[in-house]
Amino acid sequence: MKFANLGSEEQQLFRMRLAAIGGVAALAMFALLFRIWFLQVVDGDYYQEVARGNRIRVIPQEAPRGMIYDRNGSILAFNRPAFNVQLVLEDTPDLDATLRNLSILTGYPQRDLLKNVQSNRTPLKFKPLLVLEDIGRKSADLVETYQADLPGITVAVEPKRLYPTAYVTSHVIGYVGEISKRQLRKLPLNKVRSGRIVGQAGIELIENDRLIGTDGGKQVEVDHVGRELRILGSPVDPVPGSKTYLTIDLRLQQFIKSLMTGLNGVVLVMRTRTGEMLGMSSYPDFDPNLFVGRIDEATWQAITQGDQKVLINKAVQGIYPPGSAFKMLIAAAGLDLGVIDAESTYNCPGYHRIGRDLRYCWRRGGHGDLTVVQAIAQSCNVFFYQLGLEVGIDRLWEYGRIFGFGRTTGIELESEKTGIMPSREWKHRALRERWYHGETMHLAIGQGFLSVTPIQLLNYVNTIANRGLWVQPTVLRRIVSPEGAVLVSEDDLPRRTDLLPVAVEALDLIRQGMFDAVNTQQGTAKRARSSVVDVAGKTGTSQVVGRRRGQALSQEEREEALRPHSIFVAFAPRDNPEISVMVLVEHGRSGGETAAPIAKRIIEYYFQEIEPRAPASDAPSLAAPAEPHPFTAQLADAFVGAPAGRAGPFPR
Repeated sequence: MKFANLGSEEQQLFRMRLAAIGGVAALAMFALLFRIWFLQVVDGDYYQEVARGNRIRVIPQEAPRGMIYDRNGSILAFNRPAFNVQLVLEDTPDLDATLRNLSILTGYPQRDLLKNVQSNRTPLKFKPLLVLEDIGRKSADLVETYQADLPGITVAVEPKRLYPTAYVTSHVIGYVGEISKRQLRKLPLNKVRSGRIVGQAGIELIENDRLIGTDGGKQVEVDHVGRELRILGSPVDPVPGSKTYLTIDLRLQQFIKSLMTGLNGVVLVMRTRTGEMLGMSSYPDFDPNLFVGRIDEATWQAITQGDQKVLINKAVQGIYPPGSAFKMLIAAAGLDLGVIDAESTYNCPGYHRIGRDLRYCWRRGGHGDLTVVQAIAQSCNVFFYQLGLEVGIDRLWEYGRIFGFGRTTGIELESEKTGIMPSREWKHRALRERWYHGETMHLAIGQGFLSVTPIQLLNYVNTIANRGLWVQPTVLRRIVSPEGAVLVSEDDLPRRTDLLPVAVEALDLIRQGMFDAVNTQQGTAKRARSSVVDVAGKTGTSQVVGRRRGQALSQEEREEALRPHSIFVAFAPRDNPEISVMVLVEHGRSGGETAAPIAKRIIEYYFQEIEPRAPASDAPSLAAPAEPHPFTAQLADAFVGAPAGRAGPFPR
């Protein structure tokens, strides 16, 4: 049908329909053109950024954690490279094929790789997912070599903590672990990446803020499979954390470790005048490298549970009765108050009667008449029973506080305990009971309610060595920036000193008694006598459990539970002391039997190997036994990682 044959009305209707269709088509074309204009002009910058985001990635760079050194520059904690395999799902067209090839290269089962991808999946399409952590350099090199067969796979390098000295310095250095949400909130934004791993104990915790570095990063252009093509702009280099130097001497620590093999307890060595801790060891110890990666449940249970309390730094957190090592304080109180003098004597028949109760001396038959110097040297219980009763609990408590018992020393380590310096008020507050004379007698020989930490005990004997000068102990020496500038020097560290209100003449008599304890035939510490240097010291035998409690145990358990701790405190040389030493061996029987010989060897090692006083060609060498290279076979495995498996050609 032709248009000319239509009636006028039909032609008019046809024209209207044609105009409507044309209008609709024109409107659609206008809308399409408007949308194209809007996308390209109005939102052009936005979509250009989105497109660029598909090929431009921001790769953050974690800063290495600051290194930790001993006083001589020996490395105690540093960082090794850890190689992590990452995957970008948007750049991986065939996930199964990629994971299959990755499994062949690294030796990890494909199902485990898929499980890691699924567990780490994120809504952010182009955020890399962690597939494998710390695979070792050999496997990382293979992944990089065959990256064309691994679309979406990249290898990222991050610093991971390594402790080459492992057990030797574990309680001083501490360990690191993943950051908690509470800790993360306190971190500045420029440390968030580097602060994923933070200190959890020891110096790693105390100096955590300085040890964390400052984040870096770079912008890179990648191709359609995620391969890095070029770096855009100038990368921002990460800044490592500060270097921390400790007062600890690694050589001395290693020697102490060799002496304490198979034993539990604490060994402390301090520079007398400065309070610098040259040695600080707590046993049992642990390997802090276990905490750097993911620690398995069985290992964690073995470390944290049971009676061993491996993670407890007993130097500052252990609580013990000091035993006879406390008798010098009783003597100081009696001499300073004028209750006794150098010529005063008490008779020891082997026991002391108080009411109907008899308290015995450790020596059957007694010691006879003794002066205070002789009583210290021979550690006579009866002498100090009588002196303690004459001084009285109130004044004994005052002198205990003067010497630092019942309060912290202020050393930089966390969770330092105060112990208990008992008094009338303390007992009434804790037990709602009054104080008895028999408890004063217990206190006079370092037993009863009294409890101290090893660091308090060391600081107390160090004050006697210093003739009344109390010095705050410290493990920090200096802090240095990555560029080498000294941020905190020895002079900047807040170290308190205090001259105690105790007569020097009283302390000199006590020092004489300690010297005689080591260097006379009647002394209880004869096994600490040295031909290398004059040693002054005092033994302590610390009761650990009452007999009533012991009767509830089996025979074998009773023998172990009733075996006292062995304690020995000392300083050397006698006339101008340089170091103070505290040795505590748990269940080591008497102080003279076990702890004193260990202290002797430590003191001789210090004066022959650390600070030689004079050549002694005929003296035997006390050098520490040969140690394996810090990178033991176990640590070396961390660099190599899992077996690489076989490499291509890959099945398709």
